[in-house]
Amino acid sequence: MEYVSFEGLRLDGRRANEIRRPRHAFAIDAQCDGSARFELGNTVIECRVDGPSERKFGGAEEGASEACALTCSHGRSAFASDGVQAGRKGDGRSKQFESVLAKALTSAVCVDLMPRCEVQVRTTVLCDDGGARAASACAAVLALADAGIPLKGIIGSCTVGHLDGEALIDVNRDEERGRGPELWTCALSAGDVPDDDENEDDGEDHLMGATGNHITVIVEELERGKTTMETFKSMHDLALAGCETSARYLRISLRARTRALAATRALEKF
Repeated sequence: MEYVSFEGLRLDGRRANEIRRPRHAFAIDAQCDGSARFELGNTVIECRVDGPSERKFGGAEEGASEACALTCSHGRSAFASDGVQAGRKGDGRSKQFESVLAKALTSAVCVDLMPRCEVQVRTTVLCDDGGARAASACAAVLALADAGIPLKGIIGSCTVGHLDGEALIDVNRDEERGRGPELWTCALSAGDVPDDDENEDDGEDHLMGATGNHITVIVEELERGKTTMETFKSMHDLALAGCETSARYLRISLRARTRALAATRALEKF
């Protein structure tokens, strides 16, 4: 099967370095402290956050850490994708992803500002058209911010595959079935958004915009066999650009959300 045409177009019409259009929504569940929905093309992830709340266990033992404890749970709906069974709660793959996601989010959360507390993050895959792990990390960042959790920076996440001799950013479901090497990366971006981009609606028109922000790789997992260092380097460089792009989109979205809330509260006050 040909995944990249002679003209350089992929199965869905994108170029090798083009991501799918992201969309998001805040406050999708009023029964939790923070919630968000993140869509990456046809991939849809919902995330709910409970906390910070007093830690029930592990806070009184001698030598126990005073920092906030962050736990993650991950699940899939029965209709998430065709031909793939819903992930059972507690299965090996979900447990591994929960552990890695918790470590990544902990590195972005100011845990020292919430001593003897815990934060619970729950992600659910509603539709899986590829890149579910990267979309889950982005949804978790939006939900944490919606819950008022202080963050050191924004985590951007991206999945890069390698098919037909070319690195492809943000692989979809059909490209994942090609069984080529796949690199999932999470990176913490501490950069800022230029002033001229703050007024853009969610940053959708500038997804592959400015680079150069300080970015630190937190998670990098390569799946489906071995690959050469040259191939890995091309995938790694493209993944960093994708992480910076997703972090930039999330930062602009959060600023727009903050401005909207501030305007609403000002109208209510006056």
